[in-house]
Amino acid sequence: MGTHAFADMMYNLYQCFGLFDKDDKRRELRGNSSFSFHQNFFDQGYNDLIRIIDSNGVFSLEERREIFYKYEQLYNALMYIPVFSHLDNNQIIKRYLQFALPPVVALDIYNSLPPDDEMHFYYHIHCFLISIHCPHESADKRKIYSGVKKYLREYIRTLEFHYTDHLASLISFINDIKASSGQKEATIKRIIKDCRLEYDESYITEKNIKLNFLNLNKIERAYLSLNVLLAFERKTSAVTAISMHYRHTVSNGVNYNTSFGILCRYLYSRGYDERLLHYITLPFYNEAVRPISVMIEEKPYRYVHELKWLIFNISEGNKYSKWDLAEMESSLNAATNSDVLKPYSQLLQIITFLSQNKIDEAFFLVNKIPLDSLPIGYLPSAFSVIKMALKVKLERKKIRNKTLLSAINSTLSNQGTITEFIPVTTGENDSNVVLSADNMTIMRAIKMYNHMIRKISYLSEDSPSDVCPQSVFGLLNEIEFALGKLNALVCEKGDSIDSNELAGFIVKNKTLTARELNENLVGILDKCTLYNFLNSINVFINYLRCPGEELGHIRILVGATEKPRRLREKICAALKIASEKSR
Repeated sequence: MGTHAFADMMYNLYQCFGLFDKDDKRRELRGNSSFSFHQNFFDQGYNDLIRIIDSNGVFSLEERREIFYKYEQLYNALMYIPVFSHLDNNQIIKRYLQFALPPVVALDIYNSLPPDDEMHFYYHIHCFLISIHCPHESADKRKIYSGVKKYLREYIRTLEFHYTDHLASLISFINDIKASSGQKEATIKRIIKDCRLEYDESYITEKNIKLNFLNLNKIERAYLSLNVLLAFERKTSAVTAISMHYRHTVSNGVNYNTSFGILCRYLYSRGYDERLLHYITLPFYNEAVRPISVMIEEKPYRYVHELKWLIFNISEGNKYSKWDLAEMESSLNAATNSDVLKPYSQLLQIITFLSQNKIDEAFFLVNKIPLDSLPIGYLPSAFSVIKMALKVKLERKKIRNKTLLSAINSTLSNQGTITEFIPVTTGENDSNVVLSADNMTIMRAIKMYNHMIRKISYLSEDSPSDVCPQSVFGLLNEIEFALGKLNALVCEKGDSIDSNELAGFIVKNKTLTARELNENLVGILDKCTLYNFLNSINVFINYLRCPGEELGHIRILVGATEKPRRLREKICAALKIASEKSR
């Protein structure tokens, strides 16, 4: 089952910091849980990381969480760029990490560490990175773990120990640091505790217990922070490159006109400036991907990007005839390195099936192609959008919790950045239903799919409806039916009726069934009750109303103006009262 790649990277980082308890079940759940689970996990997980890397509060908690959000958007932007190469995805991601991770980490140390703060988590990492023990050039083949051993032994020698026999077990443990396997934080702390006890209980003359205690605390901080650095090195092999970037930054500061400086502005300036992403991702792409890319001619390259806009651009855009689609298919199949373009041809074949209303054929093909076999770029998200929408259309009754999980995570990982402007009233974007990443991904996928269908299909003159038959429609039928009954009741009793009176009539007349009053009425979403729907109606109608659907009873309540807003508030209050009365 698909997982969200950025979330998986953050779990690895969490593990590097030793933040999983021994029997923490979340460690096993990470590969098969929804993105909402990942969100909930990191709601606390980010706080745990922040307390370690920014214990002094150089950045506020809110600012730090915004930085993590920017990391994710940067990752998504990189994963959205099409890659034309014979290397597999793991090799591509490894190359991206090789070039993108070191400047990101170097900037975080540079911006987070107060000058000469020995208590800070980053202090000894800073000292090690600029020390003679840390390699900082690609030609330097010295091992990081060996440098850490030398650094720690040298650091211990700088401390005022007039007696050192009690440090023998600690020195031995430092000497046992290996490249292949890590040392546990609890073991490091236990060994240092034993050193402290041995000294305190010894019979040596002129003992200075306080100084010994302070020195061992300093060693523990140095050891634990460098132990995290070693765990990070085992995962990424990036410390040498981090040292190179960090030394340059410490010596020269940040030039904000360079790509490195733009990265710094993007991450650490207040707010989120999506426009900067292009100036960051392009240099990373040029360094990591361009050297291993194959040549694609101008026309098929243009069609690859046209396919992207066909799926993800939700404005009306251009219509595509069967001749347009055939021309695109011919160009992709005849291109040099057409093997690299095969997944794009397969996507185009699915779209062609949909344009011909061959829904079953499209569904078979989209399910036949494993999402993890698709190259880095927008393709996993594009396939996921279509797969998700067709599953909703063809197998709606079979959809259960986590059924759409794989497609949701692939969509989130490769969708790039999404900005939409929807006229809403206060609070509509704050409901739990709308804030659910899983719900929003499903709704966006349906909207993208329906807009794509409008661009590639042509309604018959005999068609009794303006709804394309290939579209996903009818998702709001139960809501529409329930609101029809409520609108009729309000009409019958008059606009002057208040919420309490309306609730009384709903219960007395049994206007709504128990399901309509309390249960989820949009089965593909989580917790979309009638009450929750009305609280965010402008959001839901924007995504789930298929172009051409009437939905007259819902539309009476849509809008950000005072009249529909007041009517919604009245009905919502009545629903809440009626629900309590009927229990």
